[in-house]
Amino acid sequence: MHNGTRTENNQHGGDYNMEPEFIKLNKDEYREFENWIREKNQELYENKIAYEVRWTKDEYYVKLFDESIYTMEDIMLDINNNLGYNTPN
Repeated sequence: MHNGTRTENNQHGGDYNMEPEFIKLNKDEYREFENWIREKNQELYENKIAYEVRWTKDEYYVKLFDESIYTMEDIMLDINNNLGYNTPN
């Protein structure tokens, strides 16, 4: 099951980096975001939390429609902690 809406950037024009509610991700970050979504899918579904993804060739712009439980910043911090980016050496 997929809770996201994907919209290709060049179909609608515009630079989504200018919209503050979108977080810009590269291909690897977006892959980790999708893994995080798969892990939390049941919880997101139960709380009716959806997200939107817009993309260009190498950049992905993601936003949550409801940030009452998670924010994009929380998700990215969780992902980075799991990858060891925010842990002391």
